[in-house]
Amino acid sequence: MLPGVAEFVILGATIEGEEFQPPEWTEHLCNLLGTSGPDGLLYSSYVHPVTVGGVKSVVVRVSLEFVDEKAFNMIKQFVVEHRLQIRAGRGSRDAEEAELHPDVRQERRSPKNNGW
Repeated sequence: MLPGVAEFVILGATIEGEEFQPPEWTEHLCNLLGTSGPDGLLYSSYVHPVTVGGVKSVVVRVSLEFVDEKAFNMIKQFVVEHRLQIRAGRGSRDAEEAELHPDVRQERRSPKNNGW
């Protein structure tokens, strides 16, 4: 990961540019780390769904690797198996100050060069 990056975004598109199916993949992936509460399933603070320029995506906090290495590796394997695009998300300071589930609209880096 890049220094100063607090999170990365898994885009709902393959490296070849095709839309990833099924459409509810973001909810399924996020539910794996969610917990049940009185109001239903709560997403983990480390993984949550967002929309990036109209594309369903998932934000993953880099610190998940240190908190739950097994879950982090499972997410990484999911990305590799499905050849999904990823890009850097917010930096550490931005992530601390921003709301939990933003609607990200601008690309910061090329999502096709995920390096995994």
